[in-house]
Amino acid sequence: MFIIIKHGDNRQFLANINCSVLLLTHYLRDKVGLHRTDSIDLCEENGTLKLIFLVKFPEDNASKFLTARGTYYVCKVERGATGTKNEHSYRAFQPLIKSPPQDLLDTLRNQCEFLEKSRLKILKNQDGKKPPTMEALLSYMANQVVAKSSGKSGGSMASGLDEEGLPRKTAAATKARLEAIRKEKEKHR
Repeated sequence: MFIIIKHGDNRQFLANINCSVLLLTHYLRDKVGLHRTDSIDLCEENGTLKLIFLVKFPEDNASKFLTARGTYYVCKVERGATGTKNEHSYRAFQPLIKSPPQDLLDTLRNQCEFLEKSRLKILKNQDGKKPPTMEALLSYMANQVVAKSSGKSGGSMASGLDEEGLPRKTAAATKARLEAIRKEKEKHR
């Protein structure tokens, strides 16, 4: 099971997704010449982020999150400066291709803004508790996307998401995990 990775100036290579997310991201960083500590993600050609940098269990198989024979761009995840109060903030998702189309940049910027707003709302709701988990972020994003797509709010970002706002390939697994977390929390109340 392979995917096509486009990068640089019309360069591309194949990557095997029958491996862990951790191994795949190490391979991608090496192939595109990034430092091993640089945070990266993949996006589809339309700009839909796959959010593999937020995967809770990096040992999960990458094929759970990516579609075989799909074409993806590597995006560098730019976060706030280390040691500042904004160190965990989302600043940008920069595609590593020469002269990216403006609509791709716009889509990535919109998703970055949405992720940052979601992160800030979760932090505000937690009142100084630990940083948000991937499940909390996905759950919040899913609720926001559902509200937007049902006409309760303007705009739509559901291009790479299912009807509940979750990434298409991980919707069932994420929904099951979120439901288990909710049930566990209800038991402790």
